[in-house]
Amino acid sequence: MAVSRLRLRDMQFTRLPRILGIGGADLAQLAREVNAAQERLLMCEEAGDHGWYGSYAEIAFNVTQATPTLTLPRGIARLIAIAPCGSPVPIQNQFYEYMAFSDGRWPKISCGTSSACSTGPLEGFRRTMSCTWTDLTVPGYGLRFTTSEPSDAGRRILVGCRDQYGAIVRTLDGTIQVAGVFTTLATPFADMIYPGTVTPLEISEILGIQKDTTLGVVSVYQVNLATGAQTLLTALEPTETVAGYSRYYLNGLPNGCCPTPSVTGSVQVMAMVKLDLIPCVVATDYLLIQSREAIIEEAQAIRLFGSDARNANAQAMMHHKQAIGILNGQLVHYEGKSHPAVSFKPFGWSTLERQGIGTLM
Repeated sequence: MAVSRLRLRDMQFTRLPRILGIGGADLAQLAREVNAAQERLLMCEEAGDHGWYGSYAEIAFNVTQATPTLTLPRGIARLIAIAPCGSPVPIQNQFYEYMAFSDGRWPKISCGTSSACSTGPLEGFRRTMSCTWTDLTVPGYGLRFTTSEPSDAGRRILVGCRDQYGAIVRTLDGTIQVAGVFTTLATPFADMIYPGTVTPLEISEILGIQKDTTLGVVSVYQVNLATGAQTLLTALEPTETVAGYSRYYLNGLPNGCCPTPSVTGSVQVMAMVKLDLIPCVVATDYLLIQSREAIIEEAQAIRLFGSDARNANAQAMMHHKQAIGILNGQLVHYEGKSHPAVSFKPFGWSTLERQGIGTLM
């Protein structure tokens, strides 16, 4: 069978609906079962660092020295490896900069647009999750929402935020108090306003974004309340109901890639990324786990774990192990087993000859 991406539709024509006792046409129930199986297989300890076949990808990002932060889009969980200007560099987790006797947290100074960003080690550092691709500019800014589908008018979006004084904004949704402000989408756009008024709400920080399921993409803009100028902060996909993106700080970026540095200071960063699960909803949605048989085995394991039948847990573990065995076999089938990627550089990029140790290259 040729290599192709699995879809929810492909699971309709397997034995899974019959095993689970659901109709093949009951797409909603089938999606719930498939999503649960995918999440368990994706998060299980046997998945390892880079995960199963199809759960990682190579992507190129453009990052500037002036703003050396990289916010990953929806569907990407983390960076596995990065190579600014084609040269691999380390990636550190959030605890690394807080280790005793370490260099501490980077950057040491506020970079702005100066060349100070290029100081320190060329490394990637994990940061906390962000609810927007780009940070809000303060002060004097509010939010504006647009939708690519006019029929989404009437749907709502909830933004948790702080006002211009730094206080968390709380409002009433009917009789229920919520942390944030609900805005009803409209065409051509809808501004976030003070409840009960028509005055745009000035904010200093965005704490979270939630929205209804929509038919189109909902774009969130920051708007300069004095000039009306707007800048895109993020765009939420139709099934994206909560905004949350992984973010990294890239320290020591050059102004451009050799031999011809970019005039704009843009650096291309190639990356191997770990994909995140986007739950499938409709028949044409792609699956992250790329083995029908593994999904079928894990779905059976889930069903047995919730059963009171005798030896149910033992049978569930058997199905789970079979799913892991299938995924390991698929990984070997497509990626091979006898040629692993190994790099051993005890002296960095310097050869032994340069270290004055010997004549080995």
